[in-house]
Amino acid sequence: MKVRFTFYCIGLLCLSFGVSLIIKGNLGAAPWDALAVGESYLFHLSIGTCIFLNGCILIVINALLLRERIEWPAALSIFLIGMMVDFWIKTGLSQVEPAGFTQQLSFVLAGILILGFGISIYLQAKLPSSPMDTFMIALHRRFGLNLRNARLLNEAIAITLAMVFHGAVGIGTVIVACTLGFIIHFFYPIMEHMYGKYTG
Repeated sequence: MKVRFTFYCIGLLCLSFGVSLIIKGNLGAAPWDALAVGESYLFHLSIGTCIFLNGCILIVINALLLRERIEWPAALSIFLIGMMVDFWIKTGLSQVEPAGFTQQLSFVLAGILILGFGISIYLQAKLPSSPMDTFMIALHRRFGLNLRNARLLNEAIAITLAMVFHGAVGIGTVIVACTLGFIIHFFYPIMEHMYGKYTG
């Protein structure tokens, strides 16, 4: 249990740092994060608070799509992610601003790498995952889509909502959407082997 909790916490810490770097890059955030950025400006809330509220709404939608009971423990994951994103943006990275396109792009690429690494770690704990990730599974099961198409629909919905709310949609959003899956695919088996080594 100690190893499981450690993987979970380290994963969420890396994940939230990656999200924050991408947002700081100001070239466009990951689809659901882009929505949260737009909502934060519109409703004068922190980005982390918007991430949490969106997650809670998705928890309910996921339960309806899957015809299952509402998985409220998943709110813990999204609450921690939102809180950590606020910490990184307001404190950890508050004095850091990229100057010029090259630095902005480096923030986005580093953020994607760390985000994918973090996701690969926290998933090993097998605790309730982010409602945004569960939404993809819900679309897959409810409408019979394969996972690739379910992922595309998931992100298309998020990007559409982000555009409606004037969120942080840009070239960075496209880069995240096109590369994050490959990063997770690379790191996941490595982290799975490491997790098995400590728990086996």
